[in-house]
Amino acid sequence: MNRILFITMAFVFMSLQAQKNKQFDINFMATSSNSVVQDKNFYLLTAIQKNAEVRKLLEDDLVLKLFYDRQQKDIEGHINILKDSLKSLVPTYKFKDEDLKIISSRLGLLLQKYPFFQNFVDDNIRPSGNYENFKNDSDVELLIKAWELCARGMNQIIEVYGLGKASQYAEIDSVSYDVKSTDYKRAVFMWSDFLQHKKLKESSLFFQPALDFSLSLLYLNHRDEAARYEPLAENENQKVAGHVINIDFDKYDYTCIVVLGNGPENYYDRLSALGKLNLQLGVLEYQAKKAPLIMLSGGHAHPFRPRFCEAIEMKKELMEVYKIPEENILIDPHARHTTTNLRNATRILVRNKIPISKPLLVVTNSSHSSYLGNKSFAARCMSEFGYLPAIQLKRLSNTTIEFLPKIESLHQNPIDPLDP
Repeated sequence: MNRILFITMAFVFMSLQAQKNKQFDINFMATSSNSVVQDKNFYLLTAIQKNAEVRKLLEDDLVLKLFYDRQQKDIEGHINILKDSLKSLVPTYKFKDEDLKIISSRLGLLLQKYPFFQNFVDDNIRPSGNYENFKNDSDVELLIKAWELCARGMNQIIEVYGLGKASQYAEIDSVSYDVKSTDYKRAVFMWSDFLQHKKLKESSLFFQPALDFSLSLLYLNHRDEAARYEPLAENENQKVAGHVINIDFDKYDYTCIVVLGNGPENYYDRLSALGKLNLQLGVLEYQAKKAPLIMLSGGHAHPFRPRFCEAIEMKKELMEVYKIPEENILIDPHARHTTTNLRNATRILVRNKIPISKPLLVVTNSSHSSYLGNKSFAARCMSEFGYLPAIQLKRLSNTTIEFLPKIESLHQNPIDPLDP
């Protein structure tokens, strides 16, 4: 009896380990286009474009083709009407609520009808990790939710960067120009004309007009933050990637010390006063050998379209002032908010095959740390992500908190296209 129990427990343990290791081996961009911004925001759409069988199915489907042809006609009819605003042209690229219902329903029916479409979801979309928060849904539900997330992301880009609608964090994420100006209006009309008569002829996928228009709006507004420094493992984080295999993480309390940024609100300081304090606090924990690695988190966020990337400037400071070897420094040069500080930390760990079964030590100044440990922060994560990117464990001091990473952090968020 004891032997049977032992064998059963061993089998369960090995099964759990296999599942855990499978998660750790996720290949984020198994399928990629020539646009990092597209892949990081709309992985599902890239995967459809790159799968010849699925692409042909969706291009030839009569229901989806009807939507595509109708939208093309609508766009074409407004390109030649140069009015005083963009309100006539830009909305023609958006997905209306009734469009979403029709498209979602059709995708669900096609998935159930064609086995190769279901295999596409099982073999490409699920393992990518890019829709990890939908992992417990059926294939049909996952596909529809992923598609509708992409559609909402494109609508958001079109509204913010095409019409000048205030984004959630308009102070740092808004359109770069005056949408009422003649120059911007002309630029958008001419870009639309270019896409309509040249680039769009390459594909008749139902989402192609909105996708190309969305990416063009980000491009012409210089909002390529999501693509900068990628692939990180081959650039700024290259030395750590080669060093990780030599680290015995069992010898440390934490896998990594995460130092949060505190961006300067001017265009000439590389780091703010509190940013430098955060670094000092992180260095003390690192020197106490709490973890073998230190991660610096902060992108081109403050002020509006800043020249400096906070994580890169913090890295320079660590190496030049504190003499910490580059092979022990990871950076997250994309985070724009406290929520994405934690989310991106998990992503970087997974990409570098660093275990997420152990906690992180998150370090920042006392005011920021107080907010980080507050219930309102967890509520904000649920509101913006739909999940918690990490679970708070213990507060060790007024500047340090333990967090356990969550695999749901891999989930894409195109509603925030500058750091999805």
